[in-house]
Amino acid sequence: MINSSSLFHFTKEFEVFKQILEEGLRFSYCYEPFGEIVAKQGWDIVLKEGNKVIKCKGIAIPMICFCDIPLLRTQKHRDQYGEYMIGFNREALIEAISTTNYIMNPVQYRCHSIFDEQLIKLSVQKDDFINQIMGGEIPNNGIKASLKNTREELKFKNLIMKADIREKYSEKIKDINAIDSIIGFSKPYRDLCGYDYIGEREWRIIIPDCNRPSPNLGWLKFASKEQVDNFKLKLYDNYPRELYLHLDDIEITTLVNHIVVSSEVERNAIIHFLLNKEKKILGCDLSNYMRTNLLSKITSFEQIEKDY
Repeated sequence: MINSSSLFHFTKEFEVFKQILEEGLRFSYCYEPFGEIVAKQGWDIVLKEGNKVIKCKGIAIPMICFCDIPLLRTQKHRDQYGEYMIGFNREALIEAISTTNYIMNPVQYRCHSIFDEQLIKLSVQKDDFINQIMGGEIPNNGIKASLKNTREELKFKNLIMKADIREKYSEKIKDINAIDSIIGFSKPYRDLCGYDYIGEREWRIIIPDCNRPSPNLGWLKFASKEQVDNFKLKLYDNYPRELYLHLDDIEITTLVNHIVVSSEVERNAIIHFLLNKEKKILGCDLSNYMRTNLLSKITSFEQIEKDY
């Protein structure tokens, strides 16, 4: 089997795993070094921190990541991302996401420079769409609105949240979201140190920038990796509910195929955890029948390695 019918979400710590089981998946900001693609859209900015000069050539996008590697071939992936995993029915998850403002797709890995060139063109086109929206709504005395100016980016953040603006510019917003999806699902086939990304067989759910759940929870385009890391630390201290994956009217027992922990001892702990009626599962209240159904989906990598 080349791929799995499930999409697997891994994490490293048992307590974090239990938190995901109870509260649900949440979007995290992942830093992407886009190099010249970023620079062409005005995202290449020189920042000063004391005597240190930082040149920013990246972007942080709120996303949830999965892989479709068959379970028996996940050892390398587990070494990188952890021994705790929830497996979601791929088709059920695709259908559920299709009814939301999120976008889900497998990652497209780039190798040839022609793809970078096309992303640059799309980034410039997105900038033009945004300038058209802002130019039509914010008088600027003939000066073109530019996202190179942080103040203009703040204006756009607040502007795009207004229902009348979204209705008026629905077609341009649709085009921006399409461009965001191409950028957000694009990744080089290996990093600068030679690590091979292709083997991760990554899928993502992203929040398009125009569908940000609040003005301050959009894409981070004016930040160094250090600043993104600091932003993430603040998020983790008080994680906003808007960044949890909200799926309405979804049958959890249909959506979840596997719940896998590292050891058999932890498997027993998860069984007790799921049977606790005070606990929600993936942010939802479950009936006794649904909780019992989920018990059959629990196993451990320790047991899988013994059996297979």
